Amino acid sequence: MGKGGLVSAKKKIAMLAALSVAVITVIVSAFFMPRTTEKNFFAMNTVCNVKITGKDSKTVAQELEKTVVGLDENVLSRQNENSITARLNLNGGGEIDEKLNEYFSVLLDVCQKSGGSFDFTLGKVSDLWGFGGEAAVPNPYALYNELGHTGYENIALSANSVTFEDEFAVDFGAAGKGIALDSIRENLGKSETKEAVVSVGGSILLYGDKDFSVGIRNPEGNAGSYVAILNIPEGCVSTSGSYERFFEQDGKQYHHIIDPETGYPAKSGVVSVTVVSQSGILSDALSTACFVLGTEKGMVLAKEYGCETVFIDENKTVYVSDGLRDRIEITDKAYTFSE
Repeated sequence: MGKGGLVSAKKKIAMLAALSVAVITVIVSAFFMPRTTEKNFFAMNTVCNVKITGKDSKTVAQELEKTVVGLDENVLSRQNENSITARLNLNGGGEIDEKLNEYFSVLLDVCQKSGGSFDFTLGKVSDLWGFGGEAAVPNPYALYNELGHTGYENIALSANSVTFEDEFAVDFGAAGKGIALDSIRENLGKSETKEAVVSVGGSILLYGDKDFSVGIRNPEGNAGSYVAILNIPEGCVSTSGSYERFFEQDGKQYHHIIDPETGYPAKSGVVSVTVVSQSGILSDALSTACFVLGTEKGMVLAKEYGCETVFIDENKTVYVSDGLRDRIEITDKAYTFSE
């Protein structure tokens, strides 16, 4: 082989080597690139959606499903007789662990500061309305009787136990989805997740170092129509609306958000409340409390907890707390900001 042929051969070998390195680099880069996984599942009587970007996102998504389903079935469910909450209701209380003690502590505080507008002892009152099945206006005498077996003031909480009346039915339904978000975020913090958006019904977890766009549903539209768009950093967003679950009877509409004082659906002039918080349990519980309280008192309560809010009233007026004024855009011209 001549000198020119030898040089040419060396060039080919060098090019092949460079090409091999490039291919290997692409393969390695693709292997280590953050991957996005999206997963839907059913838990807490609602559809849950998980969208995760990061290493092992598929495995993380599967683990999150197990976390939410396990939390629902083993801890928070009133219907599953083997859950901790069901056993507490059956026995009028009992021993609890540190995590459950935290749930009780936070919710009792919201009950107290909201003046009872939030009360998680309304389990049997809610059952009478039948929103989970065949909904109907309950017998007023039966309703009055069950209201006599409610009241957060009757819950006695200690470091490792809780006690209440045998007739009580503690119900985490108005805060359970937020509790799930807090558990999810704890799990994500132990993984190599870059960012995530997780919805559990009307509660959403935003996770990652960026701003996220969150739509506030149009109370008179379908699930894909929005009144406004929020652009906010990571945190938890919960919305309570009269449009979520309701029925009509004798020409009147009844929604599922119960006023603890009357036992009937709340009449505060509000149709939707969105709460933004770093705490899932607070965002969920406060969205219910603020709905019952109404705009003025609800905003005061949320501010006490350092949370931001968006209220929509029956007149299609949008009320926004100070911290969200520069982060919201109304997208439906039928709605206007309050003056």
